[in-house]
Amino acid sequence: MKPGITLLKRRLDVVKKQKEYIILEEAKLVRMAHQRKKVANRLEKIKKEKFRLLAEEAKLVRVIKQSTKPA
Repeated sequence: MKPGITLLKRRLDVVKKQKEYIILEEAKLVRMAHQRKKVANRLEKIKKEKFRLLAEEAKLVRVIKQSTKPA
């Protein structure tokens, strides 16, 4: 496998781990919000980060797929 593809796959793994953490953090904040705690600002930041990670993951998957297909 090409070194660039290996690097992209490693980056994709990192993004997936970050996404997993963000989703867990979001769930925790949603539970706290239901308990009437003031977490709205932090929850908003977490949601923005989640969408950024989802977009980056999609981009990396697209690049990897395009790079592995024979020309």
